[in-house]
Amino acid sequence: MSSDSDKVVFDEAVTQPDKTVLFQSKKWTYINDNSSNGGVFTGQLQFNLNTLANLNQWSDLSQALIQFPVQLRITNTGAAATTSSINQMMATIKNGFHQFVDSAQITIGGTTIQSAQIYLNTDTTFKILTEWSLSELHNWGPSLGITLDDYQLAPDGTSTYTSLDNLPLATSVSAVTGFTLPTASNPGFKTRAQFINNTSNTKDATTILNGIINNAPLLGKGSVNYTQGAVAVGNDVFTLMTLATVRLKDISDCCAKLPPLKNLKGFIYLNYNSGRYVFTTGASGAINGVTAATALYGHTHPGMLGTTGTGFGTTASTWQFTADVCGTATNGCTVPFVSARCYVPYYVASADVDRALTHTKSIRYLERFVTSFYIDRLQSFSGTISPGIVNPKRVTHSDADRRCRQRSNSWLRYSGQLVKRS
Repeated sequence: MSSDSDKVVFDEAVTQPDKTVLFQSKKWTYINDNSSNGGVFTGQLQFNLNTLANLNQWSDLSQALIQFPVQLRITNTGAAATTSSINQMMATIKNGFHQFVDSAQITIGGTTIQSAQIYLNTDTTFKILTEWSLSELHNWGPSLGITLDDYQLAPDGTSTYTSLDNLPLATSVSAVTGFTLPTASNPGFKTRAQFINNTSNTKDATTILNGIINNAPLLGKGSVNYTQGAVAVGNDVFTLMTLATVRLKDISDCCAKLPPLKNLKGFIYLNYNSGRYVFTTGASGAINGVTAATALYGHTHPGMLGTTGTGFGTTASTWQFTADVCGTATNGCTVPFVSARCYVPYYVASADVDRALTHTKSIRYLERFVTSFYIDRLQSFSGTISPGIVNPKRVTHSDADRRCRQRSNSWLRYSGQLVKRS
């Protein structure tokens, strides 16, 4: 006699595998923000998700991406012109483009699933450092501007300092503590700058080989313009423009757990960080310290200034470092598109699966009514039969009773049932 395990093995052997394909294909669509005007932003990005409902497909917000143009600028605000010798690595973003996100409010189907809470960038950084795997960092880190900051000195030997733990405070901490600490020995800063900071200078290899000065934006890369030479008052010595990419699941735990939804409606509101620092340099071009800090929008400054070299001029001067969400072309730097976009994947389901996954509510009415009317002999009659149901979408009419009786005149009694299905 066969055992139960033998029966299970036999059933698995003769049972045809399930070949049901849930979704036929996966496609992407994007939604432009409603708040910008020609590359000019005013502190908030707005995305109307009702566009997804028009697709009549299964949209997946857990894989959504948000892109927006960002700009870093260093401007000479001193009293006189000076001579610069900086390079394209002088400034870049802090760890991750999510540093530009101050808060987010998300509404789905008329319900707010995430309210706006400030310092969302700090919370997102903590989640990335504690939840990401090395594989996720490798696959997504470069696109999202995320690299691990590690403040270790480049040289390695018994006579040199190997980390900040063994480094005198006065050696590493300048007057701009927390703003530039100390990027000279931070491989994370270098990695981000190598990926984002692509010069548009005509003498460099990329632009010479392609014959296009502003080739970097066409490739979706950051574009940097810098000045080595005289910098007049009010002119920029450094300009960087690039597209910031943020995953919606990283800034929203609710969206990270959302399943694919059909006829998705709602809104996404992102309030971004934008700031400005004023710092001074000495006659040697070395940075002395920050004298003023202003938040244009949000609460933090998403940019990071490099202090690897002096290069800021041959005379003492004042400089302004601005990090902003901006799509306006400046100093030959531009981006592929000037508005913010939300990219959302959607799935095209097979007909059977679509019917199985679609949930609808149906309310049915069953109403019985009797209408009596009299018709004299050799006379006609015109009347209206009303079901008594307000705004019926579909009515089923069935005969219940029809008979004639002979009295002094002929009459017909009619009764029926009307069923509304919605």
